[in-house]
Amino acid sequence: MDLARASRRLFIAAVVLVAAGCSTQFERRYAEAEQLRVDAAAMGAEWLGTENLLEAALDAKEQGDSETALALVDEAKFQAEAAIRQGEHESGAWRDRVVR
Repeated sequence: MDLARASRRLFIAAVVLVAAGCSTQFERRYAEAEQLRVDAAAMGAEWLGTENLLEAALDAKEQGDSETALALVDEAKFQAEAAIRQGEHESGAWRDRVVR
């Protein structure tokens, strides 16, 4: 991710955190999806397309297409949650695949 994209995403996340109680539905859902993505990345389980979905959601929101933006955020959240579940499963499942 280039510096401008990273800065923009951090700005959105900061706005969401500062505005916590009065943020928009998009900002709340975006922040939740982004945090799940970060959690998945921290455990080494992030899916490749999740970050692109969040970027596309920001673009759609900036273009005024809230419906598409929310759909993309929801898909990113789903992917991040699935990545976390997969990472948790795989953290111990490899033991079952080792020949003894």
